[in-house]
Amino acid sequence: MEDIILLKSQGFEVLRTLGTGASARVYLVSHNQFGIVAAKVMRNEDFNEKEWDAAGVFDKDPPNIRPFIIQNIAAQKFETHTILLIQYANLGSLFDLIKTDVDFHIPYIRAIMNQLLEGLRYIHSKGLIHRDIKGGNILMYNPSGSGRVIFKIADFGEAKIKAQSDQSQEITIVGTNAYMAPEFTLGDGQGKVQADAKVDIWSLGILLFKILSHKFPFGAPLIQNIYPFMVNKVLIRPHIIKDDILWDLLQQMLQFDRNKRISAAEALQHPFFTGEQAIREIQYEQYQLAQFAQYSQRGDQTITQFDINPLFIFPLSEINKFKKKNKEEKPNKKEQKNKKKKRELKKEQENQKINQQ
Repeated sequence: MEDIILLKSQGFEVLRTLGTGASARVYLVSHNQFGIVAAKVMRNEDFNEKEWDAAGVFDKDPPNIRPFIIQNIAAQKFETHTILLIQYANLGSLFDLIKTDVDFHIPYIRAIMNQLLEGLRYIHSKGLIHRDIKGGNILMYNPSGSGRVIFKIADFGEAKIKAQSDQSQEITIVGTNAYMAPEFTLGDGQGKVQADAKVDIWSLGILLFKILSHKFPFGAPLIQNIYPFMVNKVLIRPHIIKDDILWDLLQQMLQFDRNKRISAAEALQHPFFTGEQAIREIQYEQYQLAQFAQYSQRGDQTITQFDINPLFIFPLSEINKFKKKNKEEKPNKKEQKNKKKKRELKKEQENQKINQQ
């Protein structure tokens, strides 16, 4: 309630709660100056200055140069709380899709990875390392009327700012265990290791592995599984990954030796994105949406070079198909649960009759 009072006092209309964490709450709000945005409210001691420092680095470039990065709009400290205004991603997070084990066709996985690798290439070119790439930190946004989905890298609270992100230096180990690079997991126990921007490539590789196979390469995301995987340095190809070119990309992203691991810029030039197969596999809807964006570009300054490239296009219709399928499956699961309960009750009643005899 305290958050709501603070937001209202600053002229915000609170539309609904988007999420609640241990140290912050996020609300969908409307404001005369900012329009509809997400407002993150936290106590002053929980406000991470790094998140705002990273935004300051990106703000030197216009949004159409960095379309795959979530925009931090404004931050204001008050007596006890801080409000951080963030671009509203109207389709939720990539984690919301991954947790349902949705299967995307290869051309659409290519579009997701093209966008995220371009986002990382931009981040790394600015001397930043994200250090916490995972599904929950990839937000999905649909520009009104575009028919397209843009995947945006968010949450720079763990970001490391350095002069040259491609050169190794001593870096504090942070992030989420399941997505941590080997150099972090196998650290010397002192909390700092020699690392570089390729820790983000490993994390994105793990995310890609999870999208494709619906599991982690080490099984359940427990440290007792992760640590031996890192020590043994064996990446097993799941049967579900049949595309050799895609598997080659994944192997290069998940190189245990960071010196052999591919960079974001190099990955974007991989045959999975640039080869003849990639061109052949472009879907008709991807072409259509790219052409529509190109036509709209004449009067819309927000259209970027990536919006007119079909290899970067992820159709909104794919998200809608998934949502429809998910809604249809939920009643079926509920029905199956009710049937199971009825069977158990019937069996219990039969056992009671036998006991009575």
